[in-house]
Amino acid sequence: MNKNRTGAVFLGLLMCGCGLASQGSAQGPEPKFNSNADDLAKIRGVLEEFRQHIIRKDRNALTKLVLNPNVLFHHINGQDEVDSARKKNAQFDGIGPSQLDGFAEFLATSKDKIEEKFHNIEIRQDGPWGW
Repeated sequence: MNKNRTGAVFLGLLMCGCGLASQGSAQGPEPKFNSNADDLAKIRGVLEEFRQHIIRKDRNALTKLVLNPNVLFHHINGQDEVDSARKKNAQFDGIGPSQLDGFAEFLATSKDKIEEKFHNIEIRQDGPWGW
């Protein structure tokens, strides 16, 4: 896994979350956002923790940011990857299991300098949900 793949993994995670959020809003009225400055600061704090854990290559700290090991942490598969996987499993959904463990292992063992960068962050929160 290289730096581009690292970014793709995180981008995939964000895209999946955004896709689910947009599906939900397409089915009903626009949600009312109930964020306050403290909420936004806490969410930005988690993003900064994530970024710092990657820089320090702290596998244990990174995995503690995820609710449980089944939370989706995966890059988006290209059609060629999906087609290849469907040769073994015709019902492959295009995502597969979470790759958090593999990503954390990559961080812990990589000799490269790794840094995640965030641009144009927009935080939306509706009650207990944030994306």
